[in-house]
Amino acid sequence: MRVKLYLSFIFLLAYPTVRAQVSVSFPPARMVYQRDPAGHANVFVTGTYFGNQVTRIEARLNTRGGEPGNAINWTTIASSLSNGTYGGFLNSTGGRFDLEVRAMNAGNQQVGDVITVEKVGVGEVFLIVGHSNAAAAEGAMTGAASDLVNSINPMSNPGQRNLYLQTGSPDDLPPLEPTHLCQSCGIAPMADQPWFWPKLGDSLVKALNVPILFYSAAFGGSNMGHFYKAAYDIPFSHGFIKYNIRMPYVNIRNTLNKYVPRTGLRAVLSAHGINDGDTTGAGFYFRSLKVMEKSRNEANYQELAWMVATSCYNDGVKPEITNAQNDLINTVPNTFRGADLNAIGNEGRYDKLHFNEQGQRMAAGLWRDAIINPSVNILGNAKSLMASAPPLPPPPLPVTLVSFNGKKTLNGFNELEWVTSSETSNDYFEIQKSIDAVRFAPVGIVKGVGDSKEENRYHFTDESPAPRTTYYRLNQVDFDGTATLSRIIAIKSDSEESASSVYPNPTQHVIEVSTSNGSAVSRLKVMDLNGKILLEQSQGNELDVSGLNRGEYIVEFNAGGELVRKKISKL
Repeated sequence: MRVKLYLSFIFLLAYPTVRAQVSVSFPPARMVYQRDPAGHANVFVTGTYFGNQVTRIEARLNTRGGEPGNAINWTTIASSLSNGTYGGFLNSTGGRFDLEVRAMNAGNQQVGDVITVEKVGVGEVFLIVGHSNAAAAEGAMTGAASDLVNSINPMSNPGQRNLYLQTGSPDDLPPLEPTHLCQSCGIAPMADQPWFWPKLGDSLVKALNVPILFYSAAFGGSNMGHFYKAAYDIPFSHGFIKYNIRMPYVNIRNTLNKYVPRTGLRAVLSAHGINDGDTTGAGFYFRSLKVMEKSRNEANYQELAWMVATSCYNDGVKPEITNAQNDLINTVPNTFRGADLNAIGNEGRYDKLHFNEQGQRMAAGLWRDAIINPSVNILGNAKSLMASAPPLPPPPLPVTLVSFNGKKTLNGFNELEWVTSSETSNDYFEIQKSIDAVRFAPVGIVKGVGDSKEENRYHFTDESPAPRTTYYRLNQVDFDGTATLSRIIAIKSDSEESASSVYPNPTQHVIEVSTSNGSAVSRLKVMDLNGKILLEQSQGNELDVSGLNRGEYIVEFNAGGELVRKKISKL
């Protein structure tokens, strides 16, 4: 379980309890590492530890009931420890496990708690490329029956999803936090629906007995020409594909740069051809070859495998496109035969082009047959792009602040409370106050406990708050003078409580909405000044805006049937 903390100086994943001496910052739960042709992969682990008594870090892989895998007992993964951080790996065969990590001292005794990361797997990772028949068209879709089929769901944060579609920036993609490929889940970075890929995942789990992870760069309405031009910065015009952010190729680039270095990749599954009627067979060959070359150069891996489907059926097959696809398979190194999607006739297509439900089932089966085909033997012949060791996390910070809140008391004072779960060399907290959330001045000091692995609660009362909203932050100071600032909180005056409002304003992290009559808040939105929706949620009065750029925005919400709009500034 990962806890999100809106604190400017907390960067650690909160896997440990307050007494733990070790934390795990990588891998996330449900991680899938690509295995090599021999069936092995390094399960990389990084994290932090507290205490000079820790001399080594051990890890093990426990099997999960009813799931594949061979357990690995406690193994030292890091022994030359310094700076409070560690990194190492376990080499594992295919399967899915619960990863456990512990700290040990020189007396061979465990220090603190064992930390567990669930559902860490070694299996197969694929990147999907294509048009609507690879992204989604019409027809019923289902999630994967097997919990071992995974994706990164770009639809989990609609605001972030909308932002990515405007920028194409890898910074606007969801983090590497795999989820089960469910019926309502998309496949990052581009696909917003599961389409038939859960069916393929289920069949591969059954055939290979390992977890599966899908990425997707498939883009409905695209062809290989759009991918080629975007890859090489050749301008083109299209009704909805944004060349200016290098769609659609940018999705391949972002996958290779953001996700694949941590997971590895077996192969790209390519299903273009139907929309390439604007070119000849030679033109399709050229476009495809150049995209493949670009992907290999950007991955810095010339052996990156591509599986090319024979796919150009639109109420019949175009022989010159099929011949070009066969030529790619037969002449380009590290290119393998993909699914024969031309075998799906009109009975599998609702408009003689796009797959209906029967066509989806057939497409999943044809891709499965291609991947496990012994004559192609992609599992043995494709030289997997393997995951590399992740960077070490930042050194553990001296204070882990788990909450910081404030409220107005009955006598008109402002009471602040904050809680820490661990402290190292913590001298004191300086409480700082502001009326504009920009200029702060100290108003008091609360002594820290120094060193602690226990939960500690602190209080401070401001007996002279500002007439309107008062903003506060903590300046935590170590014995050596090192200082770290917390996030900003806001406490409103009594007069402001009587009207609908958004605070803090300006803000850095989280906004909170209050209503004049105490009614529930619904349809909370954040828009730019042109009215474009950037973030939204149907219920709740808090929203994280930390991902927005600095500037002014409009907050809109429904308060008991009244539509309210407020302007805010993002710091």
